[in-house]
Amino acid sequence: MQVWLRSRRSEREALDGYMRGLSLGGSRPLPELFAAAGCNFDFGPAVIGQLMREANDALAALPR
Repeated sequence: MQVWLRSRRSEREALDGYMRGLSLGGSRPLPELFAAAGCNFDFGPAVIGQLMREANDALAALPR
């Protein structure tokens, strides 16, 4: 979800970060993989709340 959110702001940066994280494979701990992708390894209310607000806004903007 964080990669998706980043892609809404800059597709290129989101894809570059995602590929950076993938390139590490299983060689690094999960928090480092998230960081390499430009994401936070944080599932607290602030991070999840922001993601859910953004997802809700994107869904609301879809044609009905």
